[in-house]
Amino acid sequence: MSGFDSNPFADPEAANPFADPSITQHTAAAQKGLEDYNPFADDRGGPAPAAAPAPAPAPEPIVPKPAPPKNEPALLPTPAPQPVVQPSMEPPNYGEEFPGDKVPIVQREEPAAPVLPVAPVTAQEARVLTADEKLALERRTANFPPCPAGCPIKPCFFHNISLEIPQDTKKFVRVLFFYWQFYLLTLFVNFIGCLAIFAQTGDYGENFGFSILWLVANTPTSFLCWYWCGYNAFRIDSSMRFMFFFFIFFCQLLFNIMMAIGIPESGTTGLILALKIKSSSTGVFILAMVGWAMWMILCVVGGFVVVKIHYHYRHSGYSVQKAQMEAGTAVAQNEGVRGAVVAGVKSSL
Repeated sequence: MSGFDSNPFADPEAANPFADPSITQHTAAAQKGLEDYNPFADDRGGPAPAAAPAPAPAPEPIVPKPAPPKNEPALLPTPAPQPVVQPSMEPPNYGEEFPGDKVPIVQREEPAAPVLPVAPVTAQEARVLTADEKLALERRTANFPPCPAGCPIKPCFFHNISLEIPQDTKKFVRVLFFYWQFYLLTLFVNFIGCLAIFAQTGDYGENFGFSILWLVANTPTSFLCWYWCGYNAFRIDSSMRFMFFFFIFFCQLLFNIMMAIGIPESGTTGLILALKIKSSSTGVFILAMVGWAMWMILCVVGGFVVVKIHYHYRHSGYSVQKAQMEAGTAVAQNEGVRGAVVAGVKSSL
């Protein structure tokens, strides 16, 4: 009923309880005092005038970007061009130190190789070959054994240790040559001792005969079989010749031991025969003991020589396999062997 009793054309403020003049006066004064209050203004003066509001910046005009054509793709933004660095044609200097590099580079030191003592070279070994020596080495004229001018026996071999043997093996060949010469001297002393025993006692004729045989036969055979074989082995570095030398020289050592023992009737003035003739003659006994001492020297020195040469053989790259290869090559290159093989093949066909 109240809704039908209200007047729609009446003043709305007339029915507002807060529209009373006593209330609106106080609320308006309070709102005006808070709006005009300036904490930074001077209290002695009147209220500071309100600052004028700053004008708002004008908005930038928005320009619409033109749409790309339907048939053409959208273009991407082009990147800025980068500076091109031209390569330097000069090679870099890796050995140059940088200014800021203050740390020294420590180089790795390799362990120093042990310095082996070098044997002093004599004046004879260091000399330069003369023209005559070069000519002799090229021609290889036979000069051994040295024979007098009127002798019917002529030299058969070219023997020159200084020219033909390498520098590091000359000492072995020289010792071997002196050993061969001492062996010849021992054979001669042995012959003299056997002759003295035969002349003093009248016995041991066979012993004297064998001493002549050893002197005559062993002089050339010892040179050819083991000295000349060893000489050529050192001259041309042949493993095959070294094998021959070791075998024949070992047989020579066995012969020297037998001669030093002095088995009667074997052509020797060894220990056993010397003790048997001790009571017959003191001079002959002394001569026999000298021969026995020389045979003993040959045994001891010969063993020392063969050990040294074998040590050089083992540490210089020689071997039995290499000797076999050299023997096969020598047989294959022999004209007589090749002729015999060809003749055998032809006869079989």
